[in-house]
Amino acid sequence: MGGPLDDIDRLATLHFIALVDSLMIEAGHSTQGLLLGTDLGAEELQAGLRLIAPSQEYAILRNALAMTGNAHLGLELGNRCRLAAYGIFGFTLLSSCDLRSALRLLFEYPLPLGTGFELGLKEDQGVATLTVSDTFDVEDQLRGLAIEFCLTALQSLMADLLYQPLPMLNINIGFPELADEQTYKGYFACPVTFDPSRTHSLTFDAHWLDQPLPCAHSVSHAQMKKHCSQLKSHLESPRDFLANVKSAICTGFDSVPTLNSIALKMACSSKTLQRHLRAAGTSFHELLGEVRYQRAQELLLQQVPIARIAEQLGFSEAAAFRRAFQRWSGCTPSQYRSQVRH
Repeated sequence: MGGPLDDIDRLATLHFIALVDSLMIEAGHSTQGLLLGTDLGAEELQAGLRLIAPSQEYAILRNALAMTGNAHLGLELGNRCRLAAYGIFGFTLLSSCDLRSALRLLFEYPLPLGTGFELGLKEDQGVATLTVSDTFDVEDQLRGLAIEFCLTALQSLMADLLYQPLPMLNINIGFPELADEQTYKGYFACPVTFDPSRTHSLTFDAHWLDQPLPCAHSVSHAQMKKHCSQLKSHLESPRDFLANVKSAICTGFDSVPTLNSIALKMACSSKTLQRHLRAAGTSFHELLGEVRYQRAQELLLQQVPIARIAEQLGFSEAAAFRRAFQRWSGCTPSQYRSQVRH
């Protein structure tokens, strides 16, 4: 499954895990059993935008498969997927002008499906094909669950968008190991094929793409879409994630940035933030020092008084700033300012 850095290359939200948990509870299983082997608590499932690493997500899904013994658990999970569970992002999709626009937004911000899938849309002679490529490397059992979930979730989400089921022409699952035609008939009212030479896909009449959505509202959509970029930033690669943490630290200098305050801005728990930073080979203290050093250099070049710089960067006194700057650069702030001038 890759090394430590790869483990946060695809951060996941707890929306999907909360869906799994609700199904487990309904079947008489405990949340504690589902979360076994992770450092997550039951209370954290209420915070959908908090981030977890794929390794945690995989551990939870393995637990769910073991607890239920259901080889096609992904079908049931996808069938229960609803846009309303995704808060403002779900309502942004619902307010799109038509299905085509909503799908474009889903391609850009695949929050309901997680970030392990790449979606595409092809049109040919009046037929639309929604393609699904999985980009993660896991054992067949988990990969099968993920593929089943994605296809049934797409069907459910498009039904939510249209306020009616979208008639499918064909579903292809390019994973022959999942072939169980009878089971799939309970979830898809169309022929299902298992052709490994074709990508996973859902096929339907292309005229549905330009079908106006019942909840279309251009003003509300434009307002809510602005928030989607914030959601996407939580699901970026490790390097982008670190850049986002640094950005959050920069905007937090009006008060002393702390691990808890920055975790709140990143929509995750302090434990989760520490874990992701550790996986990326750094720590909150190190990042805070990097950001302070960079900002200090800028302020020194602007001839800002040292006492003012210390205050702006959250130091208790100018002496503490001087010691920190000497540790970072090997010279005092005054010496740095003098060297740069010459």
